[in-house]
Amino acid sequence: MTLQAIADELGVSRTTVSNAYNRPDQLTPELREQVLATAQRLGYSGPDAAARTLRTGRRNAVGLLFTEDLRFVFDDPDTTAFLRGVAETTANAGTGLLLLPVPTTMEPADSAVPAAMVDGMLVYSVPSEHPVLDLVFASNTPVVVADEPDRSGLAGFVGINDRAGAEAAARYLVEIGHRSVGIVMGRLGVSPRSGPVDAARRSLASVRVANERLDGYLQALERAGVDPDTVPIWETPGNNPDGARRATTELLRTHPDTTALLCFADQLAIGAVQSAHSLGLDVPADLSVIGFDDIPRATTWEPQLTTVRQPLVDKGRLAARLLLDAVDGAKPRRLDLPVELVVRQSTGPPPT
Repeated sequence: MTLQAIADELGVSRTTVSNAYNRPDQLTPELREQVLATAQRLGYSGPDAAARTLRTGRRNAVGLLFTEDLRFVFDDPDTTAFLRGVAETTANAGTGLLLLPVPTTMEPADSAVPAAMVDGMLVYSVPSEHPVLDLVFASNTPVVVADEPDRSGLAGFVGINDRAGAEAAARYLVEIGHRSVGIVMGRLGVSPRSGPVDAARRSLASVRVANERLDGYLQALERAGVDPDTVPIWETPGNNPDGARRATTELLRTHPDTTALLCFADQLAIGAVQSAHSLGLDVPADLSVIGFDDIPRATTWEPQLTTVRQPLVDKGRLAARLLLDAVDGAKPRRLDLPVELVVRQSTGPPPT
C-alpha cells in the first residue's frame, strides 16, 4: 500500500496524503482524519522512516557525547540539570536525542560514536586531549560544545566564565579574613587520579574548566598576598561527595591550619562538609566551605552552601538550540553565560 493508492482512493493529491503524516498543519482536521481513516482501512502503516531519511538527508536526531558512564548522567546533579535543558529543547523541536557515553576506559572506535546516525553532535565537557574528539570533528555533521573543549570557529560553544566565578569565590574568602585556604579539585585530566596537586601535575592538566577555576582561585589569593605555591590543592577523580570526603580529610590532616576550602563543585563541597563534621569541626565556625554550580541540594544541605551559581538548565537549552540551528545551516555561535556568587551559611570569618 502506497501514498498514491490512498490518494487515488480519496480523489486527492499524493501531497495531501503526505501532509496528513508530515505536515498536519497544512490540512483541516476533518480532511486529515479522513486521510488517516482511509489509510488504516486500506492497511497503510505510515511513511517509511528509512525512505524519508534517504529523501531528506535528515535523521531527525542529535547526539549528546560525554566521557562518563551512562549512569553518571542520572546521578550527577550538574549533568542532570544540563540534560533537562537539552531534552526540553529537542523535544519541543520534535528531534530525538541519542546519548553517547565514552568512558575514559573505552576506546572511541569501540563506542557508539562512529555509527551514530545523527544530524549533529553536542559535546559536553570532554577534555581537549580525548581521542574521541578526532572522530567528532572529522565528521561532516555540525558540532556544538558545552564547557569544553573550546574550538571557537570550528564549532558552536556555550559556557561560562569559570575563571571569574572562581576569582569571586576566593576574593570573598579573603575579604572576610581568610588566608589559610585549601582547594579541593575535580579531575584535572582524562585519567582519574586522587592526591595532592603539584606543579608537575598542573602542567599535564587538560580539563579546561578545571584549569580555569584553579587559575581563578590562585590569582585571587595571590593578589591578597598569599603565595600560590603554599596553597594546598587536592585532586579527586570524580564529581561526588565520596571522593571529596577522602580528599578533604587528607588535606586537613597535612594542613591542619586551613580555615577555608574552595571546592570545584557543590558535590565536592558537600563531601568537604561531611569530612569536617567527621573530624569534629564546625562549618563555618572552624572551617568555611564554598562550592560551585548552585545545584538544588546546595539550598537543602546543612549548612546551606555558599557557592557560585551558573545557569545549568539554560546552558542545556541554549546548547541544544545552537545545535539545531547549525543543523539548519546557521554559522557557529559562541555564548558565554553569567555567573553569580551566592553567600549562604557555609562560610564565615576564620576562627580567632
